[in-house]
Amino acid sequence: MLRERARFGSQFISALRRDFRQGGPAAIAKVRKYQPAAYMKICALTIPKEMKLEHSGGVIKAMTDEELDVALEALRELLAQRASEAANVIEGTAEPVALPAPAPT
Repeated sequence: MLRERARFGSQFISALRRDFRQGGPAAIAKVRKYQPAAYMKICALTIPKEMKLEHSGGVIKAMTDEELDVALEALRELLAQRASEAANVIEGTAEPVALPAPAPT
């Protein structure tokens, strides 16, 4: 029984994959356009309810001094770029302007 179920599941997934290749993208676009609530529900159902994340902490510890220097320099450049972009922003408020009346024709 268990073996049959696994075989059925495998066959079903294969058939679904073939069907998706033929019309899946168009069907998704159609649902998105005409049934946005159903589309969003499908999107939500594809996201796992729980995700297990583990922090190993070994990536930085495994880096050499030279690799750390390169990474720090890249971060400094990124922060400097962001600071210069923020410095170019001009803040202000728009004031209403009265335009002269059009000349009679």
